[in-house]
Amino acid sequence: MDEQQLRILDDLKGEFAGELHFDAISRELFSSDGSLYQILPLGVAFPKSAEDVSKLAAYTYENDIPLIPRGSGTGVAGGCLGRGIVVDFSRHMKNILHVDGSTVRVQAGVVRDQLNRHLRQHDRYFPPDPSNTAMTTVGGMIAVDAAGSHAIRVGSTRDYVQSVETVLADGFKFEAQRVADALSIPKPGRETDLVHQLAMLLNENAELIRQHQPSLVRNCSGYQLRGVMDGRAIHVPRLLVGSEGSLGIFTEATLHTSPIPSRRGAVLLLFGDLEKAIDAIEVMTGLQPSACDLLDRRLLSLAREADPRFAKLIPVQAEAGVLIEQTGYSNRQVEDRLQNIIHVARNADSTVHVGMEAFDEEGVEFLWSLPYRVIPLLSNLRGETRPLPFVEDIAVPPESLHQFLIKAQKVFQKHWVTASLYAHAASGQVHFRPFLAIPNSDNASRIEEISRDLYEVAFEFGGTVSGEHGNGLARTAFIRSQYGPLYRVFQKVKELFDPHNLLNPNKIISDDPHLTIRDFRVNPDPEQTRSELIPLQLQWKEGELEEETLRCNGCGNCRVQFDSSYRMCPFFHEETSEVYAPRSKANLIRALATSSIDSKAFSTEQAKELADSCFNCKQCQLECPSKVNIPALAIEAKAQFVAASGLPRSDWFLSRAHSFGKLGVAISPLANWLLGNRISRWMVEKLFGISQYRRLPKFAHRRFLNTWQAGRYREDRKKKQAYEVVYFVDHYANFHDPELGDAFLRVLEHNNIGVVIPRHQVASGMAMISAGDLEAARELAEINLGILGEFAREGKTIVCTEPTAAVCLKQEYPRLIDHPDTQVVADQTVDAGAYFQSLHSQGRLLTDFHPLEKTLGYHTPCHTKALNESPPWVELLKCIPDLNVQSIDKGCSGMAGAFGMSAKNFELSLKMGAGLIAEMQRPDLMLGASECSSCQFQMKQNSALPTLHPLKILALAYGIMPSIQRKLTPDHRERTLIT
Repeated sequence: MDEQQLRILDDLKGEFAGELHFDAISRELFSSDGSLYQILPLGVAFPKSAEDVSKLAAYTYENDIPLIPRGSGTGVAGGCLGRGIVVDFSRHMKNILHVDGSTVRVQAGVVRDQLNRHLRQHDRYFPPDPSNTAMTTVGGMIAVDAAGSHAIRVGSTRDYVQSVETVLADGFKFEAQRVADALSIPKPGRETDLVHQLAMLLNENAELIRQHQPSLVRNCSGYQLRGVMDGRAIHVPRLLVGSEGSLGIFTEATLHTSPIPSRRGAVLLLFGDLEKAIDAIEVMTGLQPSACDLLDRRLLSLAREADPRFAKLIPVQAEAGVLIEQTGYSNRQVEDRLQNIIHVARNADSTVHVGMEAFDEEGVEFLWSLPYRVIPLLSNLRGETRPLPFVEDIAVPPESLHQFLIKAQKVFQKHWVTASLYAHAASGQVHFRPFLAIPNSDNASRIEEISRDLYEVAFEFGGTVSGEHGNGLARTAFIRSQYGPLYRVFQKVKELFDPHNLLNPNKIISDDPHLTIRDFRVNPDPEQTRSELIPLQLQWKEGELEEETLRCNGCGNCRVQFDSSYRMCPFFHEETSEVYAPRSKANLIRALATSSIDSKAFSTEQAKELADSCFNCKQCQLECPSKVNIPALAIEAKAQFVAASGLPRSDWFLSRAHSFGKLGVAISPLANWLLGNRISRWMVEKLFGISQYRRLPKFAHRRFLNTWQAGRYREDRKKKQAYEVVYFVDHYANFHDPELGDAFLRVLEHNNIGVVIPRHQVASGMAMISAGDLEAARELAEINLGILGEFAREGKTIVCTEPTAAVCLKQEYPRLIDHPDTQVVADQTVDAGAYFQSLHSQGRLLTDFHPLEKTLGYHTPCHTKALNESPPWVELLKCIPDLNVQSIDKGCSGMAGAFGMSAKNFELSLKMGAGLIAEMQRPDLMLGASECSSCQFQMKQNSALPTLHPLKILALAYGIMPSIQRKLTPDHRERTLIT
């Protein structure tokens, strides 16, 4: 930190209740958002109240420091970037304060979907629906006047703001609301004087406003002055909404809500010609749909690739898709309205194909998942050019849409580029993404030229540069061209509210005509990345790290917190800190690869917090629209910290649990007694960091690899016998649960499958990798690859009963170690569930199961999801007669091996796994099942239910291990260590 930053911390100490961060890592994480831009801020503030914001503003006003308000940082225009102090509302100010009839009072950091979940219990909702409702905050929606697909029916955010608590640049706080008579001489006071001056300014320029700010269905370019005055009354919130924090900082708001629509229906229409689709839209909008969106051929193609259900609905030859929704008071009314739309569409184009009709909530939401899922997938496209969001917010009068698109196409042809097209067609809102090289100094002028030419075409039709995403850095430079003489009124409004230009500078008002191309994000140069200045810890292929950091466009989909259909990221689900968001790892490694941050930063506490906020569950990579390998980037970050600071003692011990296995087995009676003794557990926690409250697995009396069962299948005894499977045991089955290994062998034997068990195999080393201790992990990998490589080259299948071990061999080893057999071992490795499912699909798995009259709760581990498209064990267990398999889909278990064992993480682990833990207490369940030993620990934590590996249940159902039956009786249930 420099002298100024230290002084700010010192001056505000004791005054500011939230947190102030001026460290290099925090600044780097808040230097970018979902846009193409990057600006390093002076620092980051996390206020806990409006009073915090007021005190901070008063201080920065006195010291001439800009403030940049920020919500989730998902905008594509760079609206929350700047060189002052970024004020993050998403971390603490996220409370729904109260619901009062048709209104609700919220803090600025409340997420829109979180708000609607709360309102649902009152049969109401907050209607504006931008595509990122799962991440975007109410404050962010107010800042840009967010709308969405349903704006033609429900309007935009501006239509729902009754009042907004606002902090001005000097710290003055007031409730901006409607004032009945703002033109009369006011009583003395800061607020009344400000409102009166504003009213006078707007009244004096009423004709200019009328002429140069025409009414559009969608327009958030500049300050929205139209409709602010109503006779002598003034509605101040209508001006502030869409001002992007450049006039005042929003801390709370009172919002109008609406009744939830009684009935909804939607239809997906597919056209063989884009122009015919647009012609049909012009007619269909006359039937007043609730929403009407247009998708081009490229987006439909991505949808088919992303989901097999869409592949069945969308013909390959479809050139355009139109998604239309209707609402009504009854199913019949909605069905009639949709049938009228289909009839009109067929009159416009007799070849139109009805992809799907939906009249229930699930079906309607599935159809709307089409654009919501596909638009982010554009960032997953690779190549020299990529779809860039810089002219993605143009809006024109709906009746001019067709002609505008024709002229826009000529602009793209002029510049020799193509672009994807998604439009809220009935609103005239067009989202273009031209395919261009990643912005840099060489192609910046081209981006500016395309923008200028497209906007000039939009202006010809009375359109706007921004309909719903805001102006930010991307479009502010063109506002003057759009509004001409009215721009001077915008400047006067800015001077009235923020005379020193300290609130979000260069948004809406700027003197820089080239602002659009000033601050593009810095991306890695492969040659620089490979220099000796940046010693990478993992074995990255040439260009691989650069590609991964490039593909993370900051969209913020990894900030989803309240949607149970998302497993990523367990950390962010519990703590809405940008440090915990998966994209933070990509941003940090990008900074390292571009030398934007000194490698010394990895020895700081901030680096450790970021590194510790990932336990390698792999779900972010699965659910990220761009499929960015965040886990690998996170491991690189952890390894950088370990290289700079060493491995903390507790992490060292926990990542080496396998090293103590031999000793534990050798003294198992004593070791197991100590594990159940409160005093010894307290001592173990103090010495080694293992939580005294975590239920731990007992040590076996003999290692599995030393049992007579395993001995029958050692490689030295099987060389002359046919076999197709090589069993990789890993440390849990070896030291704690040899019964699992025995069950695996018996099930294979029952199915006449030959198996070999390499005797000298060691633990996979996944705990070490996840801790960032890569050198130690490489030693284990070297041993295992030396043993398994020979079998893999012979085409043998390496099967793991622990899914984490399979993930380690398949996904971690190739990036961990440069060994000739890494890839062949990875290719031949499979988890046990997938192996037996494959046998079942081939008709080779015997199904002579005995009935098992039980209700079983099954949890799919994260690492099983990382290996398989669908959980294999669910299908296999359902083959057992009378077994009622109930899938428990409550997200990640929160255990993650060493993470959940740690005393420092114990409470957080329980919070992450709270849904699973609660399900295990359901009275209808008789046992639990999961193939992940770590997940089993969490399932057992506060439950007396027996929880087993599914293999044991198969063995029991085959009748080949009747001893397992004892584990299903109450007498054999283990007692919980804590309650």
